[in-house]
Amino acid sequence: MARERAKKVLFVTFSLSGGGAEKTLQLLLRHLDRTLYQSMLVALDTVDGYELAADVPPWCLHKAGRLDFFRLIYRLARILKQEKPDVAVGFLTYPNIVLVLAKLLAGYKGRIILSEHNNPQAKIGNKRNRYLRRLLIRKLYPLSDYIVCVSNGVAKALSDGFSIAGEKIQIIHNSVDIGEIAQEMSQTLPLHWYLNQNIPVILMVGRLDKQKGYGDLLNAFAIVRQKRPCRLVILGDGQDKQKLVKHAADLGIASNVAFLGFQKNPYCFMAHSTVFVLSSHWEGFGNVIIEAMACGVPVISTNCPCGPGEIITDGVNGLLIPVGDIDTMAKAILKLLEDEAFRKRLVQAGRRRAEDFRVEQMIAEYEKVFEQYAGWPASKTSPII
Repeated sequence: MARERAKKVLFVTFSLSGGGAEKTLQLLLRHLDRTLYQSMLVALDTVDGYELAADVPPWCLHKAGRLDFFRLIYRLARILKQEKPDVAVGFLTYPNIVLVLAKLLAGYKGRIILSEHNNPQAKIGNKRNRYLRRLLIRKLYPLSDYIVCVSNGVAKALSDGFSIAGEKIQIIHNSVDIGEIAQEMSQTLPLHWYLNQNIPVILMVGRLDKQKGYGDLLNAFAIVRQKRPCRLVILGDGQDKQKLVKHAADLGIASNVAFLGFQKNPYCFMAHSTVFVLSSHWEGFGNVIIEAMACGVPVISTNCPCGPGEIITDGVNGLLIPVGDIDTMAKAILKLLEDEAFRKRLVQAGRRRAEDFRVEQMIAEYEKVFEQYAGWPASKTSPII
């Protein structure tokens, strides 16, 4: 049957800066079939960060503080009324909540899909905010048409902890664009440390906040540094930066730690680092793990809920360590720094594991979800999953 127009898909997120969810959204906006879907983007804050596809019109609502919550709902409701998208897709918990409330305010009749990228049971914020967040998830998420979860752990947390029907949930793992990574890996590094191949560099990438466990990493690095020369590079921005800089100084390792902020291209750093560490206390998936694997750097990750244990087979394609176990983290780093043969085995197996998360597979799975709710077949060029 002839198609009259491409279906309008409105994505709602906080920004395009920072993490795996934002990178996943960037990949979706770049790779969705233009003949089937017309993508639009609402950023509750800004579109700073990852580069946005040129043909995707953005609305930036510039969140101004906690009390701005109600203005954001009103503005998004107006956009839903104005644009009348066939499908609206939220990315991350806060935008998901705003989207459902905007749907109710606007009387929006299109489909609502929520994409959950973090552990909904994580202890984020103070006790009052955690209670409110959990209450809103419990009351609002069931009002959506479909919920995409990035890992089995996130899906289980929503189903068990919030009584959300399993048939409303589908797991679609985040992905990597192998071609993009291969191209960006070769770019020039803006740090002279990588020129000295005699001193290994340990790398971590992620927001500078409590979730990522940077304090544990700095403590473990201090132990490693006592035993051999090495350096630590941290990519990311966040509210804990000054506290972490001070902690590094207190540990006496400040001259061997570089805080380089958010980098649009972390892959050139990954490709030239000796070890990658993810010290998180919780995750939704751990996208940065598969990015590091694709770049050929061996990965150490905490076995936190949710995600890393679904990607890494311990001792085969990476190392899993207990959350908050500083001594074990230090020992794992030393093991990889000192055992080149083991390090190379992990790199080879990690590259193979990254191939399981190619962007083409993720796009095909999202298009199948849109097919179900937007009413047109997914792209014929998409691989069959």
